[in-house]
Amino acid sequence: MRRLAIVGAGIAGLAAAWALRSEALEVTLFEQRAELSGRAASRRAHGAIYDPGAQYFKTATPGAHEVVLHQLPTDELVDIGRPVWVFDGAGTIRPGDPTENAAPKWVYRDGISRLGRLLAAGGQATVRMETRVAHFDQTLWGWQLADSTGLDLGVFDALVLTPPAPQTAELVEASRMDATLREVLSAGLRRATYRSLLSVALAYSRPVARPADFYALVNTDREHPISWLAFEEDKPDRIPPGQSLLIVQMAPEWSVAHYNLGLDDLLPSITALAGELLGSDLSAPAWADLQPWRYALPNTLADAAAVAQGQPAGLFVTGDALAGGRVHLALESGLAAATEIREYLMAAPESED
Repeated sequence: MRRLAIVGAGIAGLAAAWALRSEALEVTLFEQRAELSGRAASRRAHGAIYDPGAQYFKTATPGAHEVVLHQLPTDELVDIGRPVWVFDGAGTIRPGDPTENAAPKWVYRDGISRLGRLLAAGGQATVRMETRVAHFDQTLWGWQLADSTGLDLGVFDALVLTPPAPQTAELVEASRMDATLREVLSAGLRRATYRSLLSVALAYSRPVARPADFYALVNTDREHPISWLAFEEDKPDRIPPGQSLLIVQMAPEWSVAHYNLGLDDLLPSITALAGELLGSDLSAPAWADLQPWRYALPNTLADAAAVAQGQPAGLFVTGDALAGGRVHLALESGLAAATEIREYLMAAPESED
């Protein structure tokens, strides 16, 4: 049986594995973290469920619409319902785009990470958690992977790389393969640039008042220290009754300038900024949580033509490096990669361990 390795169990990698579930193919995903879904992450604390990364997802593309609404279970899928409003650098709040707000903002009752869990459960792949692929070798029989201790992880007919482009470039540069191909892939991946983001959850034992009937606020002129502020209690069954939990995601420049600070050092500034924006005293949260995202969203994408040079050798790249940083785009990217992999494997020789 042919073998496929996917590095990264984010939405793109899981979608690729799910789309190949009916093939005579042994698929293994390697994930260095202890959780699925990448930045479509969810956490639980103090009786609350919250999403510190991606806040919701859309089904605006054909593949995402079909998979999410017709192929995967929908019993826990809900539309947030309330709109996203906008604000500027001066903190002036106004209604958001009515067309954008008319589209459903999908989440799952038990966390956005359920999307990844559903893709994993619906596929036939083996998922190896807390396994970091440190390098790979191009051999006569395929791609031989090894972890950070040098442990052999197997030989595979094809290999899919899904981490953010800088991490994928580092992996390519650390690996033994055709030198020209390595140089082309590295240069193409290094074209992508990312912005960092500090995401903070602020929990209150009381409802936090809002100046208008919105679910979230997004900064549109990039002149405010906060880029996003949302009320997690608008997601059904997430927060204990009578409480509020805010997700505050800081702007890229602010995040970079404060990236190495701990939560206790960040809280006074973040609660003051969020309180000023909402017109409420947020200085004393019941508890708080910090999630730093080094590679939150791409500013520029990788060179798709250069990255595709690996496909004739069975080396594929998918994910936000090529698609952008939205959940439905990552899903679409994984589905498209599955089609390319299927075509490649029809003619590829099988590997030998």
